[in-house]
Amino acid sequence: MNQNDNQNQTKIICPDCGAEIKKMENMEVGDILECQECGTEVEILSLEPLKYGELMEEK
Repeated sequence: MNQNDNQNQTKIICPDCGAEIKKMENMEVGDILECQECGTEVEILSLEPLKYGELMEEK
Protein backbone atom coordinates (compact mmCIF):
# COMPACT_ATOMS: atom_id res chain seq x y z
CA MET A 1 0.00 0.00 0.00
CA ASN A 2 1.46 3.36 -1.03
CA GLN A 3 0.66 5.96 1.61
CA ASN A 4 -0.15 9.51 0.63
CA ASP A 5 2.60 11.79 2.00
CA ASN A 6 0.64 15.07 2.13
CA GLN A 7 -0.27 15.53 5.81
CA ASN A 8 -2.71 18.43 5.22
CA GLN A 9 -4.69 16.75 2.46
CA THR A 10 -8.37 17.69 2.29
CA LYS A 11 -9.13 16.04 -1.06
CA ILE A 12 -8.59 12.44 -2.02
CA ILE A 13 -6.66 12.28 -5.28
CA CYS A 14 -6.37 9.05 -7.25
CA PRO A 15 -2.73 7.89 -7.23
CA ASP A 16 -3.13 6.42 -10.74
CA CYS A 17 -5.00 9.02 -12.82
CA GLY A 18 -5.01 12.14 -10.60
CA ALA A 19 -8.80 12.50 -10.50
CA GLU A 20 -10.50 13.61 -7.30
CA ILE A 21 -12.23 10.74 -5.48
CA LYS A 22 -15.48 11.69 -3.76
CA LYS A 23 -15.44 11.35 0.01
CA MET A 24 -18.21 9.44 1.76
CA GLU A 25 -20.35 11.37 4.25
CA ASN A 26 -19.42 9.27 7.30
CA MET A 27 -15.97 7.98 6.39
CA GLU A 28 -14.15 5.74 8.85
CA VAL A 29 -10.60 4.40 8.95
CA GLY A 30 -10.48 1.28 6.79
CA ASP A 31 -13.15 2.42 4.31
CA ILE A 32 -12.41 1.66 0.66
CA LEU A 33 -13.21 4.31 -1.97
CA GLU A 34 -13.11 3.77 -5.73
CA CYS A 35 -12.00 6.27 -8.36
CA GLN A 36 -14.90 6.88 -10.75
CA GLU A 37 -12.44 7.61 -13.59
CA CYS A 38 -10.16 4.54 -13.55
CA GLY A 39 -11.47 2.17 -10.86
CA THR A 40 -8.42 2.35 -8.58
CA GLU A 41 -9.32 1.65 -4.95
CA VAL A 42 -7.89 3.61 -2.03
CA GLU A 43 -8.14 2.81 1.68
CA ILE A 44 -8.66 5.48 4.34
CA LEU A 45 -5.73 5.17 6.78
CA SER A 46 -6.45 8.18 9.03
CA LEU A 47 -9.12 10.88 9.27
CA GLU A 48 -7.24 13.55 11.25
CA PRO A 49 -5.06 14.27 9.39
CA LEU A 50 -6.58 12.70 6.29
CA LYS A 51 -4.31 9.94 4.98
CA TYR A 52 -5.05 7.30 2.39
CA GLY A 53 -3.21 4.71 0.37
CA GLU A 54 -3.74 2.75 -2.81
CA LEU A 55 -5.24 -0.66 -2.13
CA MET A 56 -2.88 -3.24 -3.61
CA GLU A 57 -4.04 -6.73 -4.55
CA GLU A 58 -2.08 -9.52 -2.89
CA LYS A 59 -0.67 -12.09 -5.32
